[in-house]
Amino acid sequence: MRLIFIIFSFLFTLTSLQAQESSFSLTGETKDIKDGSWLYFRDLVNGGTLDSAEVQNDSFKFNTKLPEPTIWVMLHTKDRSKFKELWLQDKPMRFDASNVDFQDAEVTGSVSQELVEEEKSIYRDFDKISDAELRNRQETFIRNNPNALISLRMLYEVSGKWGQETTGKYFEMFPEEIKQSSFGKRILSFLNNDSIPQLGEKYTDFELPTPNGETRKFSELTGKVTLLQFWASTCNPSKMQNQELKKLYRKYKSEGLAIIALSRDTEKQEWLKVIENDNLKWPQLSSLQGWEGPVFTNYGIRKTPSNYLINSEGKVVARNLSGDELEEKIQELL
Repeated sequence: MRLIFIIFSFLFTLTSLQAQESSFSLTGETKDIKDGSWLYFRDLVNGGTLDSAEVQNDSFKFNTKLPEPTIWVMLHTKDRSKFKELWLQDKPMRFDASNVDFQDAEVTGSVSQELVEEEKSIYRDFDKISDAELRNRQETFIRNNPNALISLRMLYEVSGKWGQETTGKYFEMFPEEIKQSSFGKRILSFLNNDSIPQLGEKYTDFELPTPNGETRKFSELTGKVTLLQFWASTCNPSKMQNQELKKLYRKYKSEGLAIIALSRDTEKQEWLKVIENDNLKWPQLSSLQGWEGPVFTNYGIRKTPSNYLINSEGKVVARNLSGDELEEKIQELL
């Protein structure tokens, strides 16, 4: 009898797991997509294509086995002329672009997807509000939505600026299922990284190749005040901030300001092209290993642009400053 019970329990558990694995689906309606065209899910966290579905009569359906209970993907055509970012959840979902553009489709069935517009509203007027107000909005969003993966992505993106202690406090608000996601694992890696320089601590020295292949130490390039800038040639916000930095560099270089740029590029020619076209005059360094570059990892960089401001004693005095706030701090230190 006990053996029968064990077998029954095993079969029940196996059936439940199989049902759980196949519970996700995305049923969609489109317009102006040719029959026989294919749509693809691209994993926006780990990379790679997860699944594909054929469009017939402006309809499609995915029955994908999700690698995680919730996941952030891009749904796109082969040529990416039509695309939309989606927050998938392990349950039936619907996608309706029958009367609107593909990118404006109504998507239902996912907690995180329902929060997309609310999350966007946090940043709509970010150039008109203070850093304190922006942070208050971010903290409120995370506190109010701890069961949504989109909140964890926000925490991941601001973790470098908020630091390990504050990030850890907010991370504890999330349920285990969310903590064990790919975003959660990356935050844990950040929290467990003892090499990340904290405010008031001395910077961690390193050496990396320059565009001409010469290896240089960071400590050989620093000035009275040093801005360690993390960027990428493929990142538009980075390139916009570089235009601001050019003005600061011209204004304060003679007084001792140094800017050292570290790129997360992987393609050398793209990196060199932007340096030349944008006329960036300060030292440029890169391991050309993307996010996995050792300095990006050791400094806990999760988004670009990011920066560390370092004083004449080599101590970190601020992180991720920009605009007037950055200039005022540089003036104070000089």
